[in-house]
Amino acid sequence: MIIGLTGGIGAGKSTVARMLAERGAVIIDTDAIAREVVQAPSRVLDTIREEFGDSVIRPDGTLDRAALGRIVFHDETKRKKLNALTHPAILKRVLSLIGQQPADAIVVVVVPLLFESNFEKNCQAVIAVIASPAVRRSRLMARDDLSASEIEARMRSQIDEKEYEKRGARLLRNDGSTADLQSAVAELWNRLLSE
Repeated sequence: MIIGLTGGIGAGKSTVARMLAERGAVIIDTDAIAREVVQAPSRVLDTIREEFGDSVIRPDGTLDRAALGRIVFHDETKRKKLNALTHPAILKRVLSLIGQQPADAIVVVVVPLLFESNFEKNCQAVIAVIASPAVRRSRLMARDDLSASEIEARMRSQIDEKEYEKRGARLLRNDGSTADLQSAVAELWNRLLSE
């Protein structure tokens, strides 16, 4: 079974992925793969440099993700261009990793832009982790070195919480305690297994 795991920035996707891994799921994290596909030498990194310029490349030749983020999260056209450059390589790697798993594995693919990239067509189920904007902002301020305007730009670039349910995702609310989330994950996991 392939399960897509998505949700807005700061909603708690990584925490839910860890909880699912503890229950036996194989986790494939597209954020980690996105970092892999731009490690030099990389054709993807070369095309990013061609499209966005040397300002997004550090002196050591690696991608300056913060500099690139400042460009793409304030310009939807540039963000779409970046996705067009990176998503095919990420998808190819994800599908390769899925293909390496045993037939009876439950594979959870963490995809922040799951619906935007149409990855749901590869999944038997989709879980969306949701949390209130205030909770997400608080988590991001504690976790990342981002300004309030950078957080807002990232949040605006993602689909609205209501859209997850419209598109058939099973919602996991993550506004409460870790124990609350553990309980919700356990219940959802058992439902998925029984189906």
